[in-house]
Amino acid sequence: MSAAPLDHLLSRLEGVQSSGRGYRARCPACGGQSRKLSVTEADEGRLLVHCFGGCETSDVLGAIGLGIADLFPERLPADTPAARHQARIAARESQWGAALEALEHEALIIHIAGQQLAKWHLLSIEDDQRLALALRRVEEARAILRPFRPNWRAKAVGA
Repeated sequence: MSAAPLDHLLSRLEGVQSSGRGYRARCPACGGQSRKLSVTEADEGRLLVHCFGGCETSDVLGAIGLGIADLFPERLPADTPAARHQARIAARESQWGAALEALEHEALIIHIAGQQLAKWHLLSIEDDQRLALALRRVEEARAILRPFRPNWRAKAVGA
């Protein structure tokens, strides 16, 4: 693959549009006309790919003939304990960006559902399923954003 994973990936997608710090495009796995696929480049060149339609990253990449390894510019050097520690920190920080973007989108879905329910409007089966997906994704994002330490709650409240 070329030295620029972002250019390589974007060239294979349809409907690419700049959006915030990254790009939105039509998902090659689930199709449709809306731009459900988010692509963001992390500071070290790693690509973050998320389909808001629920597709797995491997399915998205497979639909355009790529694999997970194509999201990385090169293997991270981890010759020393300090380099391995820095690599783990960089990986965690890139996950945080994707988790925050997912939270932003899913919070909007939950808000819209809440407005409907507050007006005593029932949700359709599809809307109810989408709300359930939003809640699962919020929980996944929460797990990513939660600190590593097992006793973080006790330390946070001074116990």
